Amino acid sequence: MRRILAAFLFFMVAGGIGCAEGVDKLFEELKEGQSVQVVFAWQGCFGGETYAFEFRKAPALTVTIARLDTKWDDVKKEKVETGRTTLGAVNVTDDEAAGLDRLLQFYREPKPGAFCTTVAKISMTLRDGEKVISEEHFVDSTCRTGYIDGLTLFPDLTDKFLGKPKRKVMPDPMLEVKKLQEKGMAACQQLVGYDRFIKSFEITDAITSNNSGSPGESIFVMVKATQPALIDAAWWWNPLADGKPSLNWNDFMKSYATAEAAMSKHPWLRDWKNLPGRSLELHLLGVAIGKEPDELKTGILPVWHHAGFSGEPTYSFLVRRNNGREWVTIYFSDKDDRALITWTSKPDPESPSVMERVDVSWYPTGKAGEKYSRYAIIENDGRCHVKTFVAEEAK
Repeated sequence: MRRILAAFLFFMVAGGIGCAEGVDKLFEELKEGQSVQVVFAWQGCFGGETYAFEFRKAPALTVTIARLDTKWDDVKKEKVETGRTTLGAVNVTDDEAAGLDRLLQFYREPKPGAFCTTVAKISMTLRDGEKVISEEHFVDSTCRTGYIDGLTLFPDLTDKFLGKPKRKVMPDPMLEVKKLQEKGMAACQQLVGYDRFIKSFEITDAITSNNSGSPGESIFVMVKATQPALIDAAWWWNPLADGKPSLNWNDFMKSYATAEAAMSKHPWLRDWKNLPGRSLELHLLGVAIGKEPDELKTGILPVWHHAGFSGEPTYSFLVRRNNGREWVTIYFSDKDDRALITWTSKPDPESPSVMERVDVSWYPTGKAGEKYSRYAIIENDGRCHVKTFVAEEAK
């Protein structure tokens, strides 16, 4: 849960791309003889569809709906239409037309820095007879249209034609997230040691969350060092006890300083940090390693012991590059001067850093020959060894 929430916070910026601003009330004020052609394509983790909608006023507003077949064109670097199946036509009420115009205004609003696993691409063309009056193109990666009251979505019209029940507007999870963020930030500002903390750090995000690895709730905080030395940032989960934070900023800063001192003993890490665009992010669960107990037991300790490390890992980090978009997951111990790498998000064979070149993604269910069975060890002199460990075979 906490990993999902952290990823959600890291990418929680809704967004879209639009161009060629058109008529404000395109659908409500469409004139006889005019038409609007819309191609609506969505793609998500588990599939996607493409539909064409043609709106005409004659004199009532109607829409003809077709399902399009598409394939990827290597030359054009985009999907192209290979066929279409016309489903039929349906009337569009005045309320639905107003909802379409509100949807269009939503698409037109700037929303930079988007990320969502489901992306909709919309192309709209207004014609008067055969003459093109305006064109608009949008990429909507907000995943928010289903939470906004008063919108008519293009799939709503398909559902109407097919006789499906009218879509219900879902509660907007963003509103609940904002409440949890406000609660988390307020709690952070009230912690003992805050005045000293803000002299060296800033909070980039904070939220209360359920954390399966600690009792009840916790406050998840993203922290950035304003004058970083070796460590630039931290993700901190501060468990709540009876609804109140169990730790304060003095506890955090002590753990941060301990980790900073421990990392300074690894000269190869400092050499890596001197490369452009690199940052080191500490993960803490309370004042301990930033891993839930079950995850540590099943996902880290088996490979840790296979690599010959003693005890348990003391510190976990994300070693980031390219403005944080690529990273290496790495673990250290106070009892060993080596380091364990379990994951590289995007290996770079041209990188001057050996840990960014290795292609490892160890996972407990990884099979022989897969990168999910590989991990790497970095010696304190910077030498790196890639090893293989198939956990299933060791049982």
